Amino acid sequence: MTAPLESDAPQSPVPVPVAPRVVPRPEGAAGGLKKLLGAVGMAAGGPLVVFGLMGVMVSVVAIFSPDEGKSRSDSVLMLLLAGVFVWAGRFLWKKGMAPFRDARRRELLFGIIRAQSRIRTSDVADLLKVSEPEAQALLSTIVARYEADLVFLWATREYVHRSVLIQAHGVARNCPTCDAPVGAMSVLPGDKLECAYCQAAFLVA
Repeated sequence: MTAPLESDAPQSPVPVPVAPRVVPRPEGAAGGLKKLLGAVGMAAGGPLVVFGLMGVMVSVVAIFSPDEGKSRSDSVLMLLLAGVFVWAGRFLWKKGMAPFRDARRRELLFGIIRAQSRIRTSDVADLLKVSEPEAQALLSTIVARYEADLVFLWATREYVHRSVLIQAHGVARNCPTCDAPVGAMSVLPGDKLECAYCQAAFLVA
């Protein structure tokens, strides 16, 4: 009787990591229209700011050395008018930049969501240069629109991919050195733990 071939022996199933679900919605016609209007606002706002600054400089010179036939009050009025041009141009420029700034923020946000299994609002706030409540609102919007399948863990106050969280339930909770049970909570693959019995540090696979 011949021994069974190695290939005939039953193989233990190897867990296949599940890719996190991240599906950003396309901008569509509304997003394209916002960017078009934003470009128009920037094109109008830039020249207004330049024109207003030139008017401010001319008005200041005229106030201290008024031309013949013009009073100082006329120069002050011209200075105020130039200030209005600067304010209006700056307002249009900032409004025009908003759609492009929001698109860049979404690109960075989805980048960090794809790259990390744990998404902390503090990390998102630092990356996007916004406050933590704003970062929380952006992440909540993405979850509500089903653009990313994230779960919020109240214990650690962070978002985790649902697929990674499901996979984590099958992770061994024993130390690879002494086989002692590890009683850590909210452990995900890639986390570094230290055994309470032998003090050996290891990564959760």
